[in-house]
Amino acid sequence: MNPFHTRLIVLAAALAGVCSTAAAQDTTAARPRVAPPAPLPARPIQFPAYTETTLPNGLRLLVVENHRIPVANVELYVRSGTAADPMAKLGVASMTAELLDNGTTKRTAKQIAETIEGVGGSLNTGADRDNTVISSGVLADQLPLAFDLVSDVAMNPTFPADELETTRRQTLSGLQASLGQAGTIARRRLDMELYGPTSPYGVAATPATVQSITRADLEAFHHAHFGPRNALLVVSGDVTPARAEQLARQYFGSWTGTAAAAPVVGTPVARTGNQIYLVNRPGSVQSSIRIGEPGIRPDNPDYYAIQVLNMILGAGPSSRLEKIIRTQHAWTYSARSQFTRPLGTGVFIMDTEVRTPVTDSALAEALAQLRRIREEPVTRAELDAAKSFLAGSFPLRFETAGQTASQLATVRLLGLPVESLKVFTDRVSAVTVADVQRVARQYLHPDRVAIVVVGDASKIMTPLQRIAPVTLYDVQGNRIDPSALQARAATDRFDASRLQPATLTYGISFQGNNVGTATSTLAREGANWVSADRVQAGPTTQSVEVRFTGDLTPVSFKQSVSAGAMKMDIDLRYENGRVRGTAQMPAQMGGNKTIDTVAVAGTRFSGMEAWIIAVSDLDVGKTISVPIFDARAGSVVPGTFKVTGMEKVTVPAGTFDAYKVESQAGEQSSVLYVRKDGPHIVLRQQPSAQPVVIELQSIK
Repeated sequence: MNPFHTRLIVLAAALAGVCSTAAAQDTTAARPRVAPPAPLPARPIQFPAYTETTLPNGLRLLVVENHRIPVANVELYVRSGTAADPMAKLGVASMTAELLDNGTTKRTAKQIAETIEGVGGSLNTGADRDNTVISSGVLADQLPLAFDLVSDVAMNPTFPADELETTRRQTLSGLQASLGQAGTIARRRLDMELYGPTSPYGVAATPATVQSITRADLEAFHHAHFGPRNALLVVSGDVTPARAEQLARQYFGSWTGTAAAAPVVGTPVARTGNQIYLVNRPGSVQSSIRIGEPGIRPDNPDYYAIQVLNMILGAGPSSRLEKIIRTQHAWTYSARSQFTRPLGTGVFIMDTEVRTPVTDSALAEALAQLRRIREEPVTRAELDAAKSFLAGSFPLRFETAGQTASQLATVRLLGLPVESLKVFTDRVSAVTVADVQRVARQYLHPDRVAIVVVGDASKIMTPLQRIAPVTLYDVQGNRIDPSALQARAATDRFDASRLQPATLTYGISFQGNNVGTATSTLAREGANWVSADRVQAGPTTQSVEVRFTGDLTPVSFKQSVSAGAMKMDIDLRYENGRVRGTAQMPAQMGGNKTIDTVAVAGTRFSGMEAWIIAVSDLDVGKTISVPIFDARAGSVVPGTFKVTGMEKVTVPAGTFDAYKVESQAGEQSSVLYVRKDGPHIVLRQQPSAQPVVIELQSIK
């Protein structure tokens, strides 16, 4: 069984996205450029009416009245989110939020769902960094029911054990999938480098912390943080303030509890120079770049000038980053910047995704644009366009009662007065060229930033070192030595005589659901062995054929992938220490290429990993190092197989004593469970970056 089959399951989705994007581009006809009409005169904004009161138990109530449409919304904000997670229990806030509507002392999860769906309404729960939110939208005549459900799930959750385990599996699957998402990896690394490992803003849930969360932990978090003095109730739509208060008193009046202590989030770390944190994803055809530094607190009086600055720099399609990095150089589809606005101190972030060969060029240009906006005054045209957009689009935030309520809730949860919204347009309109340059010089420091790059370190590390010092990590966040980037000649010797002709059948499941099958056949062909694998998973079909000699020296490799209309075909041969052949791939994977590469001694083809393990002498603590030719990257990458433990494993084919092997070859990593008795066939595979499990069903 090829330990890296499952890369194609994810590939199917990626290729489908590529196909739809290409189709959209092909059907877009060129249009002549027409100058936009002159803007209409600014009109005064009529700020929507609202009321704000506090109930006797300390619950704050915010009501936005709008009778144009007979709908209403109830939103309860608990002012504790993931930043309130105990360090040993990261993930508890999100799991608490997910389970709130999965059962209460009054209703089961099914009854809750049937009740809200029966009236055509919605009920949602979730947690962000600073808040947990429970929201319900209904027709206005069902508003009492919305109050009943929101109060019930907020005050009386039971956190059923079976629902907890379902949520745990889903959370772990999400964490596993995130290892394959360059943007998520980059964001987490940047958070860590900006805020530090002791700040709630700098850390994130891990499989270990999620595994440790118990029902008692959820109950403790709920007890500590869910109370009227730590909450804001927002009611909007076709409702009067008097009616909203009456319902709030009826359904929330008995709620008790003290205000929870705010988490100590700390402030972002200031730097004395630039530092690049490079996360290695071998074979990646693009790099994810994030640049960050300390930002501002929500109540900073420069907020309005900073919004204008950011609009000019990187907050829209006409920004400098978009015009230069995207349009002028064609290095990316998008380049953006923002100043975050959490409850604590935020950060400035610039981000983009670029092709691997232009990683250093794009980064250098991004830093140059930070220096430029500090050193050169922006033009009057840029200033006017930015202010016009910000002031002109601001009223769109208040078109509905729900939008108005969201804006009001945001400023109140940040501890700001509502007047900060009322003066937004006037303050933005008053920003001058000098103001933009002043805040640029005060808050942007292109020579004191943290830079995170996620990409193929073997191709980009050297050019990045010319920009700033580089620290190297793997996708799991572990520091690695740069020497690990280079594949080294193998020293282990392998004897294929230990192999036996066989047909192995595997089942593939995604988040517990069967999605496909895989068959691996090993047969003799004269003096050589032939390994033939076939995978069928959803719309993706893959076949891999590898030929090798009696000492596992590779002879040939063929791979064919079909994912809808997208195809990939690779045909390689190993001759005289070189790998030669062709690879026909989508452009987003590097496009078609002719391969003629020197292979270090002992190089094996991808697809041989399972047979290397099968014939090796295994024992707990042993590491096998083998260079693997990655056909997609067209290069040799280090391959390592570490035996980390032994346990009894049950799969559909039976129960076996098994070695646990951590497998890494290029960007593909998996945990393998292989039969203790030789040959050590793969019983179970769990790819690190996908919520997929592959289990042996039969041996013939």
